[in-house]
Amino acid sequence: SAYGREPLPAMRSIAKDWGVELVEISIPPPGLEQQSQWLQIRKEQPDWVTFWGAGSGMNSTAMTNAARVRFPRERMMYVTFGAAEEDMYPAGDAAVGTYAVANALPGDDYPLVAAIKEQVYGAGKGNLADESRVGSVYWNRGLGAAVMWIEALKNAQEMNNKVGKAVTGAEFRDGYEALNMTEARLDEIGIKGMVAPFSISCANHEGAGKFAVMQWDGEKFNQVTGWEAPLDPAYIRQLVEDSAAKFAAENNITPKVCP
Repeated sequence: SAYGREPLPAMRSIAKDWGVELVEISIPPPGLEQQSQWLQIRKEQPDWVTFWGAGSGMNSTAMTNAARVRFPRERMMYVTFGAAEEDMYPAGDAAVGTYAVANALPGDDYPLVAAIKEQVYGAGKGNLADESRVGSVYWNRGLGAAVMWIEALKNAQEMNNKVGKAVTGAEFRDGYEALNMTEARLDEIGIKGMVAPFSISCANHEGAGKFAVMQWDGEKFNQVTGWEAPLDPAYIRQLVEDSAAKFAAENNITPKVCP
């Protein structure tokens, strides 16, 4: 898929620059048949498998096949679209030990999550069929996104003297580009530690550019690192900018000049 192919140019360039042997193995969606791919992995004996999958069927199938060929799950790393409880449960014991990267950590002990659990679900006003999902990976990602929407909207209203009023799309964008989610602000909101502090600007929509690594123990994810940045962020940023410039040139797009 386009999603699976997207990181390949960067990964190839980084592998060449760092002296890493990159073995590319494609899995046609929906990815419910992976026997031949995992036989190849057994033959290659890689140090790590980075699984760039999407969908619980594809992701869990990889773990069960890894178990069959005795590839250690402790040497498997899933990107964020394979980093939810829903990706782990179908694989059962085969998922134990698997690593995954997170842009929002699970847990219901963050003050905002706990308040919603008490004041919304405790009052019978929640709409989740399974209330145990409150505090899960997907739920906390959604909460984090909602917080950013609200903060951006507040910025847009304040910047345009429209407090309590509707804003335009362009004004909302400007509100996003004024986000400055410091650790103090995240603490005030009640999600300190759930996401990494970040800011956004006209020139940089990337945000924190950091992730935390989690490991599945059979029942839940456990955080095993702090919020980590790429080993060479300037190098990766240059790859992004070069790709964007190429796309703009090919499609007659004039890039915006940021202040």
